[in-house]
Amino acid sequence: MHRIILSVFVLLMLTAMPAAAQAENRQAGMRFGYTYGLYYQVTAPAGNSEVGALMMASFRKGGFQATGLRITYEYALGSLSPDFKLVWGYGGHVGFMVTDNVTSMGEDYYFPDERFLPLIGADGYAGIEYTIPPIPVTLTLSYKPFVEMITPAFFRFVPYDFGFSVAYTF
Repeated sequence: MHRIILSVFVLLMLTAMPAAAQAENRQAGMRFGYTYGLYYQVTAPAGNSEVGALMMASFRKGGFQATGLRITYEYALGSLSPDFKLVWGYGGHVGFMVTDNVTSMGEDYYFPDERFLPLIGADGYAGIEYTIPPIPVTLTLSYKPFVEMITPAFFRFVPYDFGFSVAYTF
């Protein structure tokens, strides 16, 4: 099942790549944290910043979540080093969990067996990114709080989704 999901994610990433050569920056990597998984990111210059999209496939609670974020890079840390960037964004996710417990609004709910629970949510994103100059590797410390609604009737707010990412830049 995980191989099928990974194959679909790779195909989606390849179809998202533009055919024409443009001044775009691309990254592919892994995020480690509460929400962990593979991601692909495309950004292009827009005035004094860069704007783009970040797509992530994560595997929280035995399930799969597809996340799409609109991100903006700011060069506010340029005086410290031109390789440091601030990044922020917003977006959403959709997917499912397979679990025997859910925490909703501070309460724990337990099921007699594991259940398939579809979900949909909204995400925020903020981070500090550093690109290592001699090699095409980018390191990111990020914060990705989210809210989600899990069927049949659960609502969750997760303010503690901190993560660390390693990506190849091309």
